[in-house]
Order: sequence, then C-alpha cells, then structure tokens
Amino acid sequence: MRLFVAIEIDPAICERIHELVSSLRTKISGARWVRPEGMHITLKFLGNVADERRSGIENALRCVAKKTFTVSLKQLGVFPNPRLPRVLWVGIEAGPELEQLATAVDQQMNSLGFEREKRAFSPHVTLARFNQRPGGNLGSILASAQPGFGTMTAKEFHLYESKLSPQGSRYIELASFKLEQA
Repeated sequence: MRLFVAIEIDPAICERIHELVSSLRTKISGARWVRPEGMHITLKFLGNVADERRSGIENALRCVAKKTFTVSLKQLGVFPNPRLPRVLWVGIEAGPELEQLATAVDQQMNSLGFEREKRAFSPHVTLARFNQRPGGNLGSILASAQPGFGTMTAKEFHLYESKLSPQGSRYIELASFKLEQA
C-alpha cells in the first residue's frame, strides 16, 4: 500500500480553492488538476509499504504529541520555478507548530526505518501537475490571482492510503491522530 501522512483541509477552504481552480481550468491548459477531495498538506510521504507495517506506523504516529495550531492558505506558486513549472500550489502560512509537527512525524517514521526528509519542509497544497510546459500565460495568471482562501485550525492529522488510477489518485483515510488543545 502507498501511504502518506497529512493534514486535511477544511471543507469551506477546499470549496474556495475549487472555485478558483474552476476559473483557472479555462486559462491554463496541459494541467492534471487535483480533485477538491484530494487536497491536503502532506507531512510525510512514506511510499509503498507492506500491509503488515501499518499497525506499527499507526502506533508510532500516536506518540506524536503536538498542540493544535492555525494555518492560513493564500497565494499561488509553482515548483520548481515559473519557467519550467511542474506543480501549481497554494501556499501555507503557519507558525512554527506546523514544521514541528512535520519534523516529529519524520522522526517517528525514521525510528521505523523510513528515510529522513532531505529537503526542507515546504508546506503547500498541490492544485495541479504539469508533464509539459502549460499553455496560457502562467506568469501573468499567477501575478493577477493571489487570493486568500481562509484560516483553519489544524486539530488532527491522518494516515492515508493513495490508490492510483487512470482517473487520478484516490485517498483513503486509514487512521486519525488528534492534536492536543493549545
């Protein structure tokens, strides 16, 4: 099974993002758009994992003790750069608690043998992926559309299974882990 750990996006914020995506679909071609129900903030991607490791992963994630925190979703950007975009994303603004949670999850998974993250944590919500240079003037579109989608309180995080299909990835929530009230 293909697993990852993530924070779910508040449904009202997802709806606002979806409204923007609907308008961007007509302006940007060549994108594979993420479905609204698939939007999340990834804390750790685990990759393909044997089924028998799932309970150990869940037990380790229960040991992550962090407090609730607020997250604001705003602005659009691309990875790795505007000249050769591969991913269109919504940016995340949060206090240090978000990065601390990602680090704690990474440490727990490392104790189970998963490789530590080598890149700096860069929180975002993926909106679309590009296999080739997108059509439309992406730079101009990004410069004119710098929306704010709202603020939410992260109260829990989840272990998800990702199932790939020709229609796109489908995410199945396997377990939830509450954050302590701040």
